[in-house]
Amino acid sequence: MIKLHIFDMDHTLIEADCDVTWKQFLVAEKLAPASALDEAGRFFAQYNAGCLDQDEFNAFQLREFAGHTPEEMAEISRRHFEKMIRPNVRVAAEKYLRLLLAEGVPCAILSSTNRELVAPVAEYFGISDFNGTVLEMQDGKFTGRIAPGEFFAGEGKVMVMQRLCAKYGVTPAEIAAYGDSINDAKLLAAVGHPHAVSPSAALKALAEANKWRILEWRA
Repeated sequence: MIKLHIFDMDHTLIEADCDVTWKQFLVAEKLAPASALDEAGRFFAQYNAGCLDQDEFNAFQLREFAGHTPEEMAEISRRHFEKMIRPNVRVAAEKYLRLLLAEGVPCAILSSTNRELVAPVAEYFGISDFNGTVLEMQDGKFTGRIAPGEFFAGEGKVMVMQRLCAKYGVTPAEIAAYGDSINDAKLLAAVGHPHAVSPSAALKALAEANKWRILEWRA
């Protein structure tokens, strides 16, 4: 029996990657230079290939957070959601998730994208339990770095899944997890009900080899 559903966000619930759209938005709003788009594209290609230089990417991705308060960034994040993400919510994903919520089934979002960008997506779906990479704070402002031990990718997602087990009083065998890329493989392998959602070629091959359920949520 499934007692908890855990959803990845980018290219799972939404037809977009927030790490890319974030920079596109910032450039359009003249909050970042146009050269940031080329950098974002390079990092996204690395991500899809499973060879992302994470430290380099984190410094790039969080550049605009440094020196700003959570309130300031929340306002920018909400604008980013309305302009870049809301039009790209996957209809099939929303229908699937809202049926679960209507039945009272616990659901959570677990993304390697930072928590500030996950928040408005979770609010839109009506999910109160959302988990995104936690950003470091100092004197009430973001430092532009990730909080130590709070990066939720790969093994980091497994760590958060274990925290959620304790929170909800469930075992990994009672969890359904949903992800789209090979970067979600460790989480999917760790739960009892793995789902590959509109998967990348690498994840699709792994899902077929392990007989994981494959869902198609692309428009």
